[in-house]
Amino acid sequence: MIFISAGHFNYDAGAISGKYKENQLSIEFRDLVIANLKASGASYIQDNDSETLSDYLRRIKTGNGSVVVEIHWNASSNPKATGTEVLIQDKHNQISRDLAQELSQGLSSIMKISNRGVKTESQSARGKLAFTREEGACALIEMCFLSNPKDMESYEKNKCILARYVADTLIKYDAKVV
Repeated sequence: MIFISAGHFNYDAGAISGKYKENQLSIEFRDLVIANLKASGASYIQDNDSETLSDYLRRIKTGNGSVVVEIHWNASSNPKATGTEVLIQDKHNQISRDLAQELSQGLSSIMKISNRGVKTESQSARGKLAFTREEGACALIEMCFLSNPKDMESYEKNKCILARYVADTLIKYDAKVV
């Protein structure tokens, strides 16, 4: 089963830069990925745009055979900060690392931006991430920097291709973790 979540919900904007709000970007991209999952006949459970992450995590039941992904955007006071990265649990399994590496490499390649690679939650700005407590292959995607105009231009230009790539990758790993 694939579990997919937008990193922020209607009442939590997340990062904001210029015209971009992280929650709006995350919800839009999650919905694009879901459209591709539906078209492929994949089984998935998604978050609800009005529920908090805590509500969503209480509702879902992940297990060892799950692929769990959350979508976010980075932001920086430095408008030249660039790239995509994927976060995983400190105590991750190999399939989580493989999923994260494939996502990070593919997203950076499609957008032609820096691959910041795979990082553990303790290497993140928050240090600990609630989402990574779930079982299965877990990955938190930081798509790119919404504060970098070139990153966002590339995202906007390629978002349908990116959504197809993410959906295909999640489906591929869903078959691996069964």
